[in-house]
Amino acid sequence: MESAVNPIPSNCFRVLTDLARRYAAGAVTVVASALVSPALANTITFETANLGVFTSSVTENGFIYSKLGGALFVAQFGNSGKDAEGTISGGGMLKIVSATGSDFNFNGLDFSAFDFSGTGSQTLKVEGFLGGSSVGVDQYTLANTKVFNPKYDNWTPEAASVLAGKSISELDITLNASVANSGSLFSENIDNVVLTPEQAAAIPEPSSLTLLGIAVVGASFVRLRRRRLSTA
Repeated sequence: MESAVNPIPSNCFRVLTDLARRYAAGAVTVVASALVSPALANTITFETANLGVFTSSVTENGFIYSKLGGALFVAQFGNSGKDAEGTISGGGMLKIVSATGSDFNFNGLDFSAFDFSGTGSQTLKVEGFLGGSSVGVDQYTLANTKVFNPKYDNWTPEAASVLAGKSISELDITLNASVANSGSLFSENIDNVVLTPEQAAAIPEPSSLTLLGIAVVGASFVRLRRRRLSTA
């Protein structure tokens, strides 16, 4: 009975060795998962922009968005809160870059298409650039709505497709809209643009580094034990 409660030293050492081996393998698995998991994404909600005609640049959640051309507008019909949209003058183009100048990934956005008639559809164009060269275009087509109170009722989450996983330094979003005195009223609208900084994805967290150190120590212990047994 006593030997069952207090195993002999060799058995005890064997148990410790087995535990170390298992823990080392587990720690390596955890660390590997932590290192390849995506970094936390940042979302542009346009909440910090002023309502009305958009002409300036705004920094939000590590990114800068500005008007690249045409006419843009910040309205209160977003999903939820404010949104960015083309305004009467044929619409415009929104440019997004990292506030640190680093590359990033485009993950997706919310898209709404408005037409006063409530008929037809519109196609949103999202283009990514790296070093001034286009790396791909995502396009999303959506049936129009005529409901805009308290928000557009056809807000739709759109995920990156062609641009998924591609490194970009600039994201350009074309927001078409009607032209003044054309007799029609329509606009393309976006909200909740999700972006992931690549620099953040490449830096492991301190907790991951700690686990990696534990794994290395555990693996070294197992190798040392095996070496001693082979030379005994």
